[in-house]
Amino acid sequence: MRWGTAAVIVTASIVTAGTAAAQDQDHQWNQCLLYDEHGKVRAGTSPDLAIGACTVIIRSGQEPTKGLAAIFLNRGRAYATKRQYDRAIQDFDQAIRLDPNNAPAFNNRGRAYATKRQYDRAIQDFDQAIRLDPNNALAFIGRGIAYDDKREYDRAIQDYDQAIRLDPNNAVAFYDHGNAYADKREYDRAIQDYDQAIRLDPNNAPAFTNRGRTWTAKRQYDRAIQDFDQAIKLDPNLAPAFLIRGIAYAGKGEYDRAIQDYDQAIRLDPNLAPAFTNRGRAYATKGQYDRAIQDFDQVIRLDPNSASTFTNRGNIYFEKREFDRAIQDFDQAIRLDPNNAGVVYNRGNAYSRTGEYDRAIQDFDQAIRLDPNNAPAFHNRGGVYTHKGEYDRAIQDYDQALRLDPNLALAFLDRGSVYLKKREYDRAVQDYSQAIRLRPGDSETLGYRGFTYLILKKSDLALTDYAAAVQADPRNAFALYGRGMAKQLKGDTAGAAADVAAAKQISPGVAKEFERYYGVHA
Repeated sequence: MRWGTAAVIVTASIVTAGTAAAQDQDHQWNQCLLYDEHGKVRAGTSPDLAIGACTVIIRSGQEPTKGLAAIFLNRGRAYATKRQYDRAIQDFDQAIRLDPNNAPAFNNRGRAYATKRQYDRAIQDFDQAIRLDPNNALAFIGRGIAYDDKREYDRAIQDYDQAIRLDPNNAVAFYDHGNAYADKREYDRAIQDYDQAIRLDPNNAPAFTNRGRTWTAKRQYDRAIQDFDQAIKLDPNLAPAFLIRGIAYAGKGEYDRAIQDYDQAIRLDPNLAPAFTNRGRAYATKGQYDRAIQDFDQVIRLDPNSASTFTNRGNIYFEKREFDRAIQDFDQAIRLDPNNAGVVYNRGNAYSRTGEYDRAIQDFDQAIRLDPNNAPAFHNRGGVYTHKGEYDRAIQDYDQALRLDPNLALAFLDRGSVYLKKREYDRAVQDYSQAIRLRPGDSETLGYRGFTYLILKKSDLALTDYAAAVQADPRNAFALYGRGMAKQLKGDTAGAAADVAAAKQISPGVAKEFERYYGVHA
């Protein structure tokens, strides 16, 4: 989880001016104290006012050492609130130099380092804060968040456990505890923690958001949407709630509603790259490829090193049959993520479509090296070998694809077609039959098996398959033409002529295709 999504974590205590400050500096002290004892910004002040007041006190030179340490601490917190973390760290350094036993200074510096993703330095500071104050639940929470961001989820959970023991009513501890379990994909335990966080703080919009995120991961989209609705009611400007509610709607297949939520998330946070990513995916699913590309373009502007976005955009160009542009995007994705077998596989498919069969084979080879269990890569490499007329190598690849995935119907279909080309008709029929078993009623496969029966002069079986193929897809010109050939073999000249005419009406070149590939003509 990230610091920005959690409820505000505050220091355990703030040293007040008391009698240490001169009477004429009371106003500056009040302005310097940005937060109250509950961690809320005090009325009548702001980060800029706090920084200005703290600076006046520091420059006055009238504060004793510990009082001055408190001033640096308070100014550092104000800088952190403004996300000026380097300046905040400088002030926390000064506070620690002046008061090496100032646990809140270590705690706050740890938070700043964690926000800068310097997790090891953050953990060192939280360790010291805990040594100085072993009962400081907030330091355990902070260290837990740093471990969570390092993906050391079990160590994070241990820290959250300790924070909860020290402060059983701390909603933030349960919230972050839930985040760690969600990151471990232990979704039921995460939901229990979010439930407790919400019981302790019914206005905790991030807790509703992350519980909704967890319901989404469990594909319980309606429950997720209820939580996002509540989060948005509590905080109408919470962009992540709109984003993930959009994902839930997409999961339900309600892409228009999803897009509306992505739109709102982007309005609230124009730099929220995942909102553009998911909106692009929704447009792609709707077949609105140009709008999808616009969104992926924006993601790349926001994050030029996002390999997955180049992959997504490349996939869209592939669907648009703009294979050269697809290859360019896959090239960039591979430069950014050279060990991603899926992208290498996709580029191989694009090279196959451009007729660059040797380069396609090189990519499928590499995809298989990266993922030896990638059945589609073996299947598609087999397809390229088929195009090159290397039928035995194609069959070897189809064999391996089926060993890895015995339910890969396309591998049976394509291996059957190779056997057909090799005139091993009985083996072709066996493979087509397996493909039909896996995809009953598939018009294309029924047509191929029907054709094989036609070659074998088994006209009754051919007619049965062609009839089923035409019933499944009345515009399958190849099956209509083949049925005409079968009827001709049976002596049904009129029926044959009608089917051939219907096939030519759908696809004027069907007769030449039939003859070119199989040597059969009307």
